[in-house]
Amino acid sequence: MKLTPAVRVIAALVPMLLLAGVVLLWLAAITPWHTDSHAYFAELQKLRAGLYFGQPDAEAFKQATLRFGALQTQYATRKWLYADLGYACLTLAACAGVVAALAARFGARLLRTQRSALVVLGVTLLALVATLAGLASDPLHRFYREQLPEWSALEIPLAGALVAMIPLTTITLLLVVPPLIFRRRASGPLLVFTRPPHWPSILANAVYALPLAFAAFLISSLASRGGWALAPAGLMLLWLFLNGRALWIAPKEVAQNVCF
Repeated sequence: MKLTPAVRVIAALVPMLLLAGVVLLWLAAITPWHTDSHAYFAELQKLRAGLYFGQPDAEAFKQATLRFGALQTQYATRKWLYADLGYACLTLAACAGVVAALAARFGARLLRTQRSALVVLGVTLLALVATLAGLASDPLHRFYREQLPEWSALEIPLAGALVAMIPLTTITLLLVVPPLIFRRRASGPLLVFTRPPHWPSILANAVYALPLAFAAFLISSLASRGGWALAPAGLMLLWLFLNGRALWIAPKEVAQNVCF
């Protein structure tokens, strides 16, 4: 086990992120749900009375939903922001711990292309599951935090999360699996950008540019309701896309014939 400066830095992030997560969750616990609970529930009672003691149509429910969202914004506190950031810090601490352990075990080999289908597909599965968990967490958190009106169906946004995973899974597999098949003998640095001949590098960089930007977007969403899962998913997708891109750019290893 090699405790290089990089390993020490990553390992140092673990207690820092854990401490930040605990502090943020403590702040979330002591922060009230609303800036003025009495005014909020009075407004909510009026809104419910207009729906349940009248004859509302579809337009009335639509306007009530908009009014409900406006009440959430008007009386919101930082309680759930602290909670979401706290959850994200805890999961990122776990990710940092795993990366530190792998870096201590494998060292600089982590910065080279990975050709093992078992490793790459395993990380792909984890990334997709984490992405689904993050997408589904948004409506679930809103429901349990009473940020969704009771007349709205929870099943619709949950179904939307499942539908969104269909193209996401397809695109991810198309970017991850072909390099493992067609470039299984390629080997090189993970962060390579170009090498002669340059046209494969240009093509690979162009194809993977948007997926890499999407992975970075997921990492930046750590303050969202599902950020505790989306940020780790973004880190895994970032590595997967960098690995796939590097496999297309890296040269193939030439088998050497040994003569006796």
